[in-house]
Amino acid sequence: MRRRDRLDAGAAGFGGPGVGAAGFGGPGVGAAGFGGPAARVEMRVCRARPGFHHPADGAEIMRMLASFGPPVVYGLRRIELRQRTAADPAGLAVAALEEPGVVVLFEQPRPPWAIVGRLDADAERRLRRAGAVVHATMALTRVDWPGRTLTDFLLFDGLMHEVGHHIVQHRAGRTGVRAMRTADHERRADAFATACRLAWTAAA
Repeated sequence: MRRRDRLDAGAAGFGGPGVGAAGFGGPGVGAAGFGGPAARVEMRVCRARPGFHHPADGAEIMRMLASFGPPVVYGLRRIELRQRTAADPAGLAVAALEEPGVVVLFEQPRPPWAIVGRLDADAERRLRRAGAVVHATMALTRVDWPGRTLTDFLLFDGLMHEVGHHIVQHRAGRTGVRAMRTADHERRADAFATACRLAWTAAA
């Protein structure tokens, strides 16, 4: 199974509205779940190219996984920070669950982002929800990321969203085949990422 979350001008690959933490199924993610044993997940880092960067480094990612503890990292084998590739010609790849237990986070352009054309309404809404400032014309969309909003976007809408996909697949015992329809998979992952963001904020 190979999937990516990405921002495409005119056709964003982001999922629809979340269904809430209760809709994810299984134990919820809450502040009480923090402080579990350190996550035993391999980290691989590929240096970002000039003009790009990794908004969250390996240490920050591992601290977040360790804070959420075993319910989140169970079955997770590796996190990779990678460069974007020529296989992503139309948009900005954010993250991917590329094989069972492996989450990839892609380098991002240094802000501000300049995206040719307009994002669709769902993609623009999701960026604004993450704290981005979006200025759009018919020809170009400019995205500014104040403070640490881009880091949080990568951690929650990238990392934890893909971990949500991983959990759905792992609980169902499926490898190579989706455990449910794509739309349902996206809703579950989005709900999980939202619950993680709320729990992290509440514990801060």
